[in-house]
Amino acid sequence: MWVGYNPLFKDPFYVADLIADYVDFVGFGVVTVDFGCKDILRRFRNLVEEHRDTTFALGIGAGELRGYSGLKAVLDCLKSLRKEVDLLFCGCSGPKITSEASKIVDGILFNYAHPEHLSWIIGFLKREVYKVAYAPSLILPSEFEFDLLIACAMVSCSNRNFVKTFKYDGMCREISKLDFLRVIADRKSLNVIPDEIKRYKDVLIDKFAIAGDFESLVGRLKEVLKICDHVVLGDPFFRDPNSVEQFEKILVSLK
Repeated sequence: MWVGYNPLFKDPFYVADLIADYVDFVGFGVVTVDFGCKDILRRFRNLVEEHRDTTFALGIGAGELRGYSGLKAVLDCLKSLRKEVDLLFCGCSGPKITSEASKIVDGILFNYAHPEHLSWIIGFLKREVYKVAYAPSLILPSEFEFDLLIACAMVSCSNRNFVKTFKYDGMCREISKLDFLRVIADRKSLNVIPDEIKRYKDVLIDKFAIAGDFESLVGRLKEVLKICDHVVLGDPFFRDPNSVEQFEKILVSLK
Protein backbone atom coordinates (compact mmCIF):
# COMPACT_ATOMS: atom_id res chain seq x y z
CA MET A 1 0.00 0.00 0.00
CA TRP A 2 1.32 3.44 -0.97
CA VAL A 3 0.26 6.47 1.07
CA GLY A 4 0.15 9.75 -0.83
CA TYR A 5 0.40 13.27 0.52
CA ASN A 6 -2.22 15.92 -0.15
CA PRO A 7 -2.81 18.98 2.06
CA LEU A 8 -6.55 18.27 1.81
CA PHE A 9 -6.16 14.70 3.11
CA LYS A 10 -5.09 13.30 6.47
CA ASP A 11 -1.44 13.34 7.51
CA PRO A 12 0.36 10.51 5.64
CA PHE A 13 2.25 9.35 8.74
CA TYR A 14 -1.04 9.05 10.61
CA VAL A 15 -2.53 6.99 7.77
CA ALA A 16 0.57 4.78 7.56
CA ASP A 17 0.40 4.09 11.29
CA LEU A 18 -3.25 3.01 10.94
CA ILE A 19 -2.64 0.51 8.15
CA ALA A 20 0.88 -0.76 8.89
CA ASP A 21 -0.22 -3.81 10.89
CA TYR A 22 -2.52 -5.00 8.10
CA VAL A 23 -0.09 -4.96 5.15
CA ASP A 24 3.44 -6.19 4.45
CA PHE A 25 4.61 -3.01 2.73
CA VAL A 26 3.89 0.71 3.14
CA GLY A 27 5.38 3.26 0.77
CA PHE A 28 5.19 7.03 1.08
CA GLY A 29 4.64 8.46 -2.37
CA VAL A 30 5.52 11.21 -1.77
CA VAL A 31 6.19 13.24 1.36
CA THR A 32 7.13 16.78 0.37
CA VAL A 33 10.16 18.59 1.72
CA ASP A 34 7.72 21.16 3.15
CA PHE A 35 7.50 18.80 6.14
CA GLY A 36 11.17 19.44 6.92
CA CYS A 37 13.72 16.71 6.32
CA LYS A 38 14.61 16.22 10.00
CA ASP A 39 10.97 15.90 10.96
CA ILE A 40 10.34 13.45 8.12
CA LEU A 41 13.20 11.26 9.34
CA ARG A 42 12.06 11.41 12.97
CA ARG A 43 8.52 10.38 12.13
CA PHE A 44 9.67 7.72 9.69
CA ARG A 45 11.98 6.19 12.30
CA ASN A 46 9.13 6.08 14.80
CA LEU A 47 6.96 4.16 12.33
CA VAL A 48 9.69 1.64 11.57
CA GLU A 49 10.28 1.09 15.29
CA GLU A 50 6.59 0.60 16.06
CA HIS A 51 5.88 -1.74 13.12
CA ARG A 52 8.93 -3.99 12.80
CA ASP A 53 7.16 -6.63 10.70
CA THR A 54 6.28 -4.14 7.95
CA THR A 55 8.62 -2.98 5.20
CA PHE A 56 8.59 0.78 4.62
CA ALA A 57 9.72 2.87 1.66
CA LEU A 58 10.06 6.64 1.80
CA GLY A 59 9.43 8.85 -1.22
CA ILE A 60 10.45 12.52 -1.20
CA GLY A 61 9.12 15.25 -3.50
CA ALA A 62 9.39 19.00 -4.02
CA GLY A 63 5.78 19.88 -3.19
CA GLU A 64 5.09 23.53 -3.92
CA LEU A 65 8.78 24.37 -4.44
CA ARG A 66 9.81 24.97 -8.03
CA GLY A 67 12.98 25.59 -10.01
CA TYR A 68 16.45 25.46 -8.50
CA SER A 69 15.24 25.93 -4.92
CA GLY A 70 12.96 22.90 -5.22
CA LEU A 71 15.65 20.79 -6.87
CA LYS A 72 18.24 21.68 -4.23
CA ALA A 73 15.86 21.10 -1.32
CA VAL A 74 14.92 17.64 -2.57
CA LEU A 75 18.48 16.55 -3.37
CA ASP A 76 19.81 17.82 -0.02
CA CYS A 77 17.05 15.93 1.77
CA LEU A 78 17.68 12.73 -0.18
CA LYS A 79 21.40 12.87 0.60
CA SER A 80 20.74 13.34 4.31
CA LEU A 81 18.27 10.43 4.35
CA ARG A 82 20.32 8.02 2.24
CA LYS A 83 22.16 6.30 5.11
CA GLU A 84 19.06 6.25 7.31
CA VAL A 85 16.43 4.79 4.96
CA ASP A 86 16.67 1.32 3.40
CA LEU A 87 14.24 1.98 0.53
CA LEU A 88 14.47 5.59 -0.63
CA PHE A 89 12.46 6.99 -3.55
CA CYS A 90 12.05 10.37 -5.22
CA GLY A 91 8.94 11.74 -6.90
CA CYS A 92 9.95 13.12 -10.31
CA SER A 93 8.32 14.77 -13.31
CA GLY A 94 11.25 16.61 -14.93
CA PRO A 95 14.56 15.63 -16.56
CA LYS A 96 16.94 17.36 -14.12
CA ILE A 97 15.48 15.98 -10.89
CA THR A 98 15.18 12.52 -12.48
CA SER A 99 18.81 12.58 -13.57
CA GLU A 100 20.22 13.82 -10.25
CA ALA A 101 17.95 11.84 -7.94
CA SER A 102 18.64 8.57 -9.76
CA LYS A 103 22.26 8.81 -8.59
CA ILE A 104 21.08 8.68 -4.96
CA VAL A 105 17.83 6.76 -4.56
CA ASP A 106 16.64 3.17 -4.91
CA GLY A 107 13.70 4.11 -7.09
CA ILE A 108 11.80 6.88 -8.84
CA LEU A 109 8.06 7.58 -8.60
CA PHE A 110 7.12 9.00 -11.98
CA ASN A 111 4.07 11.24 -12.11
CA TYR A 112 3.11 9.89 -15.52
CA ALA A 113 0.66 7.28 -16.82
CA HIS A 114 1.15 7.18 -20.59
CA PRO A 115 3.81 4.87 -22.08
CA GLU A 116 5.13 7.65 -24.33
CA HIS A 117 5.59 10.01 -21.38
CA LEU A 118 7.20 7.29 -19.27
CA SER A 119 9.64 6.27 -22.00
CA TRP A 120 10.69 9.91 -22.32
CA ILE A 121 11.34 10.53 -18.61
CA ILE A 122 13.06 7.16 -18.07
CA GLY A 123 15.61 8.22 -20.66
CA PHE A 124 17.06 10.69 -18.14
CA LEU A 125 17.98 8.07 -15.52
CA LYS A 126 21.69 7.91 -14.77
CA ARG A 127 21.59 4.36 -13.44
CA GLU A 128 19.15 1.48 -13.11
CA VAL A 129 16.64 2.00 -10.28
CA TYR A 130 13.13 0.80 -9.46
CA LYS A 131 10.75 2.52 -11.87
CA VAL A 132 7.29 3.25 -10.48
CA ALA A 133 4.41 4.88 -12.38
CA TYR A 134 2.02 6.80 -10.14
CA ALA A 135 -1.16 8.26 -11.63
CA PRO A 136 -4.80 9.14 -10.93
CA SER A 137 -6.79 5.96 -11.54
CA LEU A 138 -10.43 4.90 -11.79
CA ILE A 139 -12.78 2.41 -13.43
CA LEU A 140 -15.32 4.37 -15.46
CA PRO A 141 -18.14 5.27 -15.42
CA SER A 142 -17.96 6.53 -11.85
CA GLU A 143 -19.37 9.21 -9.59
CA PHE A 144 -15.74 10.19 -8.98
CA GLU A 145 -14.97 11.13 -12.59
CA PHE A 146 -14.76 14.84 -11.74
CA ASP A 147 -12.20 14.03 -9.02
CA LEU A 148 -10.19 12.04 -11.56
CA LEU A 149 -10.19 14.95 -14.00
CA ILE A 150 -9.12 17.42 -11.31
CA ALA A 151 -6.27 15.12 -10.24
CA CYS A 152 -5.14 14.76 -13.86
CA ALA A 153 -5.26 18.51 -14.41
CA MET A 154 -3.15 19.09 -11.29
CA VAL A 155 -0.32 16.82 -12.48
CA SER A 156 -0.51 17.51 -16.22
CA CYS A 157 1.48 20.74 -16.35
CA SER A 158 3.98 20.29 -13.52
CA ASN A 159 7.14 20.48 -15.66
CA ARG A 160 7.93 23.00 -18.38
CA ASN A 161 10.28 20.70 -20.32
CA PHE A 162 7.61 18.03 -20.42
CA VAL A 163 4.91 20.48 -21.55
CA LYS A 164 7.12 21.84 -24.32
CA THR A 165 8.29 18.41 -25.50
CA PHE A 166 4.77 17.02 -25.85
CA LYS A 167 3.20 20.30 -27.03
CA TYR A 168 0.70 20.72 -24.20
CA ASP A 169 1.34 24.48 -24.15
CA GLY A 170 -2.19 25.52 -25.09
CA MET A 171 -3.87 23.27 -22.57
CA CYS A 172 -1.46 24.24 -19.82
CA ARG A 173 -1.90 27.95 -20.42
CA GLU A 174 -5.56 27.49 -19.51
CA ILE A 175 -5.15 24.98 -16.70
CA SER A 176 -2.31 26.85 -14.98
CA LYS A 177 -4.64 29.81 -14.35
CA LEU A 178 -6.95 27.72 -12.16
CA ASP A 179 -7.05 28.00 -8.37
CA PHE A 180 -7.18 24.31 -7.51
CA LEU A 181 -8.24 24.84 -3.92
CA ARG A 182 -11.29 26.66 -5.28
CA VAL A 183 -11.78 23.98 -7.96
CA ILE A 184 -11.83 21.25 -5.31
CA ALA A 185 -14.13 23.26 -3.04
CA ASP A 186 -16.59 23.83 -5.91
CA ARG A 187 -16.50 20.14 -6.78
CA LYS A 188 -17.38 19.21 -3.19
CA SER A 189 -20.09 21.80 -2.62
CA LEU A 190 -21.61 22.24 -6.10
CA ASN A 191 -20.48 19.12 -7.99
CA VAL A 192 -19.05 21.20 -10.84
CA ILE A 193 -15.65 21.55 -12.48
CA PRO A 194 -14.33 24.40 -14.66
CA ASP A 195 -14.80 24.47 -18.43
CA GLU A 196 -10.99 24.58 -18.74
CA ILE A 197 -10.88 21.03 -17.38
CA LYS A 198 -13.99 19.77 -19.19
CA ARG A 199 -12.59 21.00 -22.50
CA TYR A 200 -9.57 18.70 -22.18
CA LYS A 201 -11.37 15.72 -20.65
CA ASP A 202 -10.33 13.21 -23.31
CA VAL A 203 -6.68 14.28 -23.28
CA LEU A 204 -6.49 14.29 -19.48
CA ILE A 205 -7.93 10.79 -19.14
CA ASP A 206 -5.96 9.26 -22.01
CA LYS A 207 -2.60 10.89 -21.30
CA PHE A 208 -2.54 11.46 -17.54
CA ALA A 209 -4.69 8.74 -15.97
CA ILE A 210 -4.91 5.00 -15.71
CA ALA A 211 -8.64 4.92 -16.26
CA GLY A 212 -11.49 3.74 -18.44
CA ASP A 213 -13.73 0.71 -18.49
CA PHE A 214 -12.31 -2.49 -16.99
CA GLU A 215 -10.67 -3.70 -20.21
CA SER A 216 -9.16 -0.29 -21.00
CA LEU A 217 -7.70 0.08 -17.51
CA VAL A 218 -6.17 -3.40 -17.57
CA GLY A 219 -4.82 -2.75 -21.06
CA ARG A 220 -3.09 0.45 -19.94
CA LEU A 221 -1.65 -1.30 -16.88
CA LYS A 222 -0.14 -3.99 -19.10
CA GLU A 223 1.42 -1.32 -21.32
CA VAL A 224 2.90 0.56 -18.36
CA LEU A 225 4.24 -2.62 -16.73
CA LYS A 226 6.30 -3.30 -19.85
CA ILE A 227 8.18 -0.09 -19.04
CA CYS A 228 8.00 0.18 -15.25
CA ASP A 229 8.54 -2.28 -12.42
CA HIS A 230 5.53 -1.17 -10.43
CA VAL A 231 2.33 0.86 -10.79
CA VAL A 232 0.55 2.82 -8.06
CA LEU A 233 -3.17 3.33 -8.62
CA GLY A 234 -3.69 6.85 -7.32
CA ASP A 235 -6.72 8.69 -5.99
CA PRO A 236 -9.67 8.45 -6.55
CA PHE A 237 -9.42 4.69 -7.27
CA PHE A 238 -9.70 3.51 -3.67
CA ARG A 239 -12.57 5.88 -2.87
CA ASP A 240 -14.71 4.31 -5.56
CA PRO A 241 -16.61 1.17 -4.39
CA ASN A 242 -16.82 -0.31 -7.90
CA SER A 243 -13.08 0.10 -8.53
CA VAL A 244 -12.24 -1.46 -5.17
CA GLU A 245 -14.62 -4.37 -5.78
CA GLN A 246 -12.87 -5.13 -9.07
CA PHE A 247 -9.33 -4.74 -7.74
CA GLU A 248 -8.77 -8.49 -7.25
CA LYS A 249 -10.09 -9.14 -10.75
CA ILE A 250 -7.60 -6.58 -12.09
CA LEU A 251 -4.72 -8.40 -10.40
CA VAL A 252 -5.86 -11.75 -11.82
CA SER A 253 -6.05 -10.22 -15.32
CA LEU A 254 -2.44 -9.04 -15.04
CA LYS A 255 -1.03 -12.50 -14.28
